Amino acid sequence: MSKKKFVYGALGVTLLATLALAGCSKGSSAEGDLDKTLNVSYTQDPETLDYTVAMQTYTNQNTANFVDGLLTYDQYRQIKPSLAEKWSVSEDGKTYTYHIRKGVKWVDASGNTYATVKPSDWVTSLKHAADAQSEALYLVSDSVKGLQDYADGKDKDFSHVGIKADDKAYTLTYTLNNPETFWNSKTTYGILYPVNAEFLKEKGKDFGKVATDGLLYNGPFIPTKFDNKSEIDYKANPNYWDKKNVYIDNIKRTYYDGSKPEELYTKFKNGTLDEVGLSPALPYYKNVDQKTVYWQQQSSGTYYATFNFNRQTFNNSTSKTDAQKNATQKALLNKNFRQAFTFSIDKEKYEAQYVGADAATLPIRSTIVPTDFVQIDGKDYGTAVQKDLEAINSTWAKTPIAQGANGTYNPEVAKVDFAKAKAELKSEGVEISKENPIIIDAPVRETSQLGIAAYTSLKNSIETTLDGEVEFNIIKLAQDPYVSSTFSFKKAADADYDFIITGWSPDYQDPATYLNIFSPKDGDVFRSFGLDSEATLEGADTGVAVKETLDFAGYQDLLVAANSEFSSLDVRYEKFAKAEAYLLDNAYVVPINASDTTPINTRIVPFSGINSNGVGGTQSSYKYTKVQKNPVTTKEYNTALKAWKAKVAKLSKTSDK
Repeated sequence: MSKKKFVYGALGVTLLATLALAGCSKGSSAEGDLDKTLNVSYTQDPETLDYTVAMQTYTNQNTANFVDGLLTYDQYRQIKPSLAEKWSVSEDGKTYTYHIRKGVKWVDASGNTYATVKPSDWVTSLKHAADAQSEALYLVSDSVKGLQDYADGKDKDFSHVGIKADDKAYTLTYTLNNPETFWNSKTTYGILYPVNAEFLKEKGKDFGKVATDGLLYNGPFIPTKFDNKSEIDYKANPNYWDKKNVYIDNIKRTYYDGSKPEELYTKFKNGTLDEVGLSPALPYYKNVDQKTVYWQQQSSGTYYATFNFNRQTFNNSTSKTDAQKNATQKALLNKNFRQAFTFSIDKEKYEAQYVGADAATLPIRSTIVPTDFVQIDGKDYGTAVQKDLEAINSTWAKTPIAQGANGTYNPEVAKVDFAKAKAELKSEGVEISKENPIIIDAPVRETSQLGIAAYTSLKNSIETTLDGEVEFNIIKLAQDPYVSSTFSFKKAADADYDFIITGWSPDYQDPATYLNIFSPKDGDVFRSFGLDSEATLEGADTGVAVKETLDFAGYQDLLVAANSEFSSLDVRYEKFAKAEAYLLDNAYVVPINASDTTPINTRIVPFSGINSNGVGGTQSSYKYTKVQKNPVTTKEYNTALKAWKAKVAKLSKTSDK
């Protein structure tokens, strides 16, 4: 897509299933049984290593291992000190003062000391991010006092921005516009990591280039190799300030293109990979030793489908005429059509292509924000969303949004909405029939065996439910054209699809992190709709009429109301629930499933690494991670899970006091 944070890249569940999950508490293995090398796979090379600017997961998967920030998470989802040894918060909740750890070294790719990390490195970093119009700027621009005015060019003096460093006292202070209880979780993301000013000046435009000398390093690992579509390697940082918590000497990441999933299992068995996602829907799975299989818990990441409402590029299209293209756009701009499309998606059969029929409901998610992400007056957030949906449209009582259930698949409701859409579109000159169907182009990687099977399932459920009057065309593309047309395009006009499935993982612990991304004002994935947000718009806004037809302004009003609420968390979350209900009822997006809900084979000691439940940027770090020589058994995992849950519950009670 465009500029955006870790978006799963629309590669489907198979993407996450092949990534090493460092979110793993103490395991049962003795230290002598640990391996010093970790072998994992990856599915996409990073476009840049500039962690202050890029929001794509492929950057963060690497740089989270190279650079430490102020704070991090531990194995139990608790925020803890990293380069900030301690911190304090003013009584009004607007000023955060961090005491920076002394003696931490910046090193080059050879491990040689370049400089010492100091508080002003964070000032350098934030100024660089603002000057470069960071993809992540939305995370902090409305938070840090004066930052938005500087980024917009209204105030050209960065000293007016609410970040101050005292290199003698070794303190760093942020002044916020409003109190944010979740501010510390934001500090775990790259835009708030430090940058050495001398090195930045020395590198210029080459800062963050994908090469071993593109950055300085203060984190647990240093890269030793970047071979495009082949291999990425790391070694332990010999000068790391916290070496006692790094248990791996070398990491080898091998490229995987999504084809032949059974070969991942073969590589796990022969020891060339230490963690792989398994595919229960494929024949080889019956030969997998079930004593070494465990299912991951639902994570906070959400995959969702979205539409291109203003498609201008048709390099990969099955529409033959302008009339067909115009008919598709008019259909996508029709709310009843989008709702019919939503309720015709059989998520259970879609998931079955990845995880098998027996477990197909486990990953299903029908909200963008996980229903249990926060609590409102002691009840799950999703309860409020369901109530608000039914208040908008009583149909939602027939299509409940509960997690782990296929409640939004309802062919009967879909047919009713489709009939309404056909009547409305007929009045606009669009006649829909089996002979003249609405054409929806849906790109997928040609090498993704599971992705193609899942999209084929979508095609079947949508076309069957809508009586063949919608044609869901699967467009198979090679890796690079797939990524450029669906994910990494820089202008909304370059989005080349009608329908894609992509994803989002939260940056901080508030519903805003999920819902602000769709803001027509400055949402960083708004471009995926084929529309420019106000913040990124250059020149004439050709999408004005489209935005008005879709009534994105109504969504923006609800976001503003929620984001402006600081007096009560319950009230704040209630307002975000109303915004999400509006988002879902308008079917701008269609939530599909949670990330990570797949069975795996692994040698990573369960719960030994950072576990932030997907929040922030440290989840991809291999600090704390331990690798045992033998596969983790189901029994070992269940024992570790029980102990981990007990520890998390205990810590949660302590933090509530």
